[in-house]
Amino acid sequence: MKRTALVLASLLALPLASQAADLSYSWLEADYVHINPDNLDSADGVAIRGSGELGANFNVIAGWNQVNVDTPLVDDLKSWYLGVGYHTPIGDQTDLFTDVAYVKNTTFDNDGYGARVGVRSALSPKFEGAAWLGYEKLDRTDGNGSLGVSGQYKFTQNFGLAAEARIAENDRSFLIGPRLSF
Repeated sequence: MKRTALVLASLLALPLASQAADLSYSWLEADYVHINPDNLDSADGVAIRGSGELGANFNVIAGWNQVNVDTPLVDDLKSWYLGVGYHTPIGDQTDLFTDVAYVKNTTFDNDGYGARVGVRSALSPKFEGAAWLGYEKLDRTDGNGSLGVSGQYKFTQNFGLAAEARIAENDRSFLIGPRLSF
């Protein structure tokens, strides 16, 4: 089912891609984050994320977040990630991408990895979208498979508003914030 949705989204994006603008893999973003874990009340927080292009098809990715939770044991959940990505064109303005990252939950001193594979497309000069399948595994926790979608509305070539939604086995989340592309 998840694979069918990803293939369908990429096929629908291909006809629109020929009229679109370029995709940037160098950007910095600040976000409001909302997480609804299966085992806790929903939580809100902030994130800082970024990507830097390393040549034609590679990029580095990094991010940090702090989510406020109201539990007797902990007030804030903090984590960060650092990794690399690879992207290759599959249409005029559509890329197949993958990334893998080292993930560190500093609140519980727990680390592991995360990986994604998906499709990203510039659907018009002002809007781009993406869909992906992901998986994250930290020590002392079960693996967490996910399906995600994102979009960015570009006010200018370098400034936009990005949003992302993710449904995972153990939680659901969304984020929204300004993005600076360069």
